[in-house]
Amino acid sequence: MSTLKSVAKGAAVQITARAAPWVWRVRRPGSLVILAYHRVLPPDSPLREREQPSMCVTPDRFDRQLGELRRHFEIVDLAEWLARSRRGNPLPRRACALTFDDGWRDNYEYALPLLVKHGAPATVFLVADHLGASYPFWPNRLMLLLRLAHTRPDAVGFPERLHAIVQPVLAAAAARGTLTTDDIDRAVQRAKALDELTIRDLVGATTAPFDEPSAGPDLLDREEIRRMAATGLVRFGSHTATHFRLGGDPPAAVLEREIVGSRRTLQALTGQAIELFCYPNGELSTAATDCVRTHYLGAVSTRGGWVPARPDPHLLPRIGIHDGATHTRAGFVATLSGWI
Repeated sequence: MSTLKSVAKGAAVQITARAAPWVWRVRRPGSLVILAYHRVLPPDSPLREREQPSMCVTPDRFDRQLGELRRHFEIVDLAEWLARSRRGNPLPRRACALTFDDGWRDNYEYALPLLVKHGAPATVFLVADHLGASYPFWPNRLMLLLRLAHTRPDAVGFPERLHAIVQPVLAAAAARGTLTTDDIDRAVQRAKALDELTIRDLVGATTAPFDEPSAGPDLLDREEIRRMAATGLVRFGSHTATHFRLGGDPPAAVLEREIVGSRRTLQALTGQAIELFCYPNGELSTAATDCVRTHYLGAVSTRGGWVPARPDPHLLPRIGIHDGATHTRAGFVATLSGWI
């Protein structure tokens, strides 16, 4: 059955990839699709072991994707597109905006040269309080702990509440004799069911006999940000102050720090007007969205699809791009369609 499903899915991808460019030609004038990237890493990079499968593309694939986008779209700066739309100015007939979440250092090392090569503008969403830091996010730390717990089961002491989440995954991996990236991703997704303060505390309270070494900062530092801005192609937005997920009922002090404070910090650092916001993990609340509306021109979500004809500029949909779904040209074009 799985083989039949795979064949059917492959056929659907091929059909969609052939049809999509023809459909794009008759879309309404001013159409926009926003792409969401995270990391651009070589296939053999050890950093991939600390990432969820949906976070990475290779530099070669990113290069080919930019070429494909140039054939079908005008690649635009998202803030500029939104400003033109608000003023009622003419828009490109069919546009694509590139965004990168989190501000990883590989965006400078691998993505920037390709953006320059193709003359493609992009928005990078920075976590204001973690510039130049080494893996400050709890999902990455949890991934490392899971790998250690698989190889040395008695070496990691998970708090009881977190142990209940990860133990079924670790037990299944032990029975098979291998811990896969899908296993790790499943555990991280289950942990995201907890509120942000709780999961941060639980991961922080986990005991392990190592402090993972780093070859250097994992997130962009001030000099790299300055060099990216100097190309004239990269603008920056806020991804909060600490990558705090804004679902549920965040206190007013959290909204002030994560949404308003991060904007002040990044404007002072970059010298740019920070006009765009990105909700971490796509999670939001009415209070968070209202705060974002007050302080930003627009904001992007993780809801999929093209930007609708009359969009809410503070709840813009995006299409996520990563190796798993877009490793072939047909897969990339089919993903761009927003249909599968």
